[in-house]
Amino acid sequence: MAEIDASNALYIKLGESGVWEADCIRDGTLRLGYRELPHELCSQGRWEDAVAEVRKWSKDQGAATRHVNQVRLFYEADGPTLWITFHADRLWWCFAHPEVKLLGDGTKVRRVIDHWHDSDVQGRLLLKAYLSGKLLAVQGFQGTICSVSERSYLLHKINATIAPHVAAAQAALETLQSTLVPMIQNLHPKDFEVFADLIFRQAGWQRSGVVGGVERDIDLDLISPVTDERIAVQVKSRASLTEFTDYRQRYSDMRGFARFYFITHSPSRELGEEAAELGDLTFVYWGPQELARLAARHGLVGWLIDRAS
Repeated sequence: MAEIDASNALYIKLGESGVWEADCIRDGTLRLGYRELPHELCSQGRWEDAVAEVRKWSKDQGAATRHVNQVRLFYEADGPTLWITFHADRLWWCFAHPEVKLLGDGTKVRRVIDHWHDSDVQGRLLLKAYLSGKLLAVQGFQGTICSVSERSYLLHKINATIAPHVAAAQAALETLQSTLVPMIQNLHPKDFEVFADLIFRQAGWQRSGVVGGVERDIDLDLISPVTDERIAVQVKSRASLTEFTDYRQRYSDMRGFARFYFITHSPSRELGEEAAELGDLTFVYWGPQELARLAARHGLVGWLIDRAS
C-alpha cells in the first residue's frame, strides 16, 4: 500500500458506546445520529437554521452550536480528510466519499473509500497498546466528532515512518548499545552471571536456585511468579558453535523447562553467524548485541558503567 496524506484528521464515535462500530467497519460506512436534526437543512448547508432547530430540543442551549459544528464536519469534511475510530483494541482509519445519505431510522451515513483499515501501509496491525496516549485521548471526547490534534503522529504511524525526533532518539540508543558491548565483554565471568541474572530479575523472573554451579548444565533455574513457567539459563563468557549445539542437544533431553536460554558475550565467529538460525522459540540464543539491548531496556547501564570504571 502507498503512503497516505491528509489535510485534516477527524475522530468519529460510531454510535453511543460504539454500538455501530462493527457494522460500520464491516459495511464500509461512517454513521451519524442526530436524528432530530433534519437532513435537508444539513445537506443544503443551512447551519444557522440547524442551530435554531437544535435549540428546540437541547437542554444545553449553549451547546447547540457545538452540536451543529460536529454535524457540519460530517457533512462537509472533504476527500483529503482522514477519519479514525477505535474498535476491538485497534485503530481504524479511512477516507470517505462526500455524499451523505439519510437512513430510514433518521441516522446519516457516508460511504468509505475502499474500506476501513486497521493496519499501517506495511500491513502491521495498529494495536492500541503501541499508540501514543495523546492520540488515544480522543476516545474520551464527550461528543461524536472532533479534530485529531496528533495528525502528524497519526500519519507517521499509518505510513510506518518515524518522526525526526524519534529517529534521533533511536540513533542515540543504538550508539549507547554499541558502547555497552565492550563493557559486557570485559565482565569477569562471575559478574557476567550476575548481569544475566539481573536481566531476568528486571523482567520479573525469580530464581529457583543460586547462580552458577548448582546443576552441571544450568547456571540459572528461573520461574515466573505469574504463570509458574520454568526456564533454564546457561551463561558462558566465551562459546563456540560446538558448545552451542551440544547444549541444545542436552536441553532436548531435559524435562520441566518451557525454554532454555544460551547466553554468551563472546561467541566464536561460527556461532555468531549461525546461532540466530539454529535457535528457536524453545532454545533461545542471546549474543552481545542482544545483551546490550536488554541492558539498555532494563536499566542496567549504570551497573555496567560501575563495573567498567
